[in-house]
Amino acid sequence: MLSSIEKKKSRQEKILLSLDKLIFASREHLQVLHGLGTDRNALKVLNRMKDFLHIKMHNGKYVYYLNTTGRDMIGSDKEVKWSLAVDHHLLRNDMYLYFNRPQDWRIEQKITFKYQSGLTYKETSIIPDATFIHHKVFHFLEVDRTQSMAENKKKIKQYELLAPAIEKQYKHKPVLVFYTTTESRREILSKYCSDVGMLCMVFTKEDLR
Repeated sequence: MLSSIEKKKSRQEKILLSLDKLIFASREHLQVLHGLGTDRNALKVLNRMKDFLHIKMHNGKYVYYLNTTGRDMIGSDKEVKWSLAVDHHLLRNDMYLYFNRPQDWRIEQKITFKYQSGLTYKETSIIPDATFIHHKVFHFLEVDRTQSMAENKKKIKQYELLAPAIEKQYKHKPVLVFYTTTESRREILSKYCSDVGMLCMVFTKEDLR
């Protein structure tokens, strides 16, 4: 049986590994991921880890990310600096939790593929906010905060071109997930996907309350 000190160390290492995977996380995200109990207890646990973490107040919430000591503790070479894109990361975490922490969750990995254009094949690339398997189905995630709808339409077209390659490899059609900010944006994104025959799911914050 693990001693209380060993349990504490194990929990801390798991929190550090989560931050290495997610890059940035709010207190609420870590609280749910690691069963830290009440808000007060979660803050106490995370404050005890301040030697391993950068802690910033952002829009009224505590946000955590690894410092050099934290990275060294788990053997990570992923250096992280505070970014204006932190809100984007936090929204992506919402989806990570919503889809029950996919084991194969991959963040911003470039996918290069070929597609048929007339009698020839062309090559293009896309960088999803995340890719993952859920219920044995391949999913792409796009977090839509400030993107223009013209850009979103262009991205959906790229996913339409990529879908046949995914279907060939996984024997099913992939699902494109959007996490957006308003009901009106949800309607537009759903229509864009429907127009090109792309399977999609579109969420807003209201769906996660």
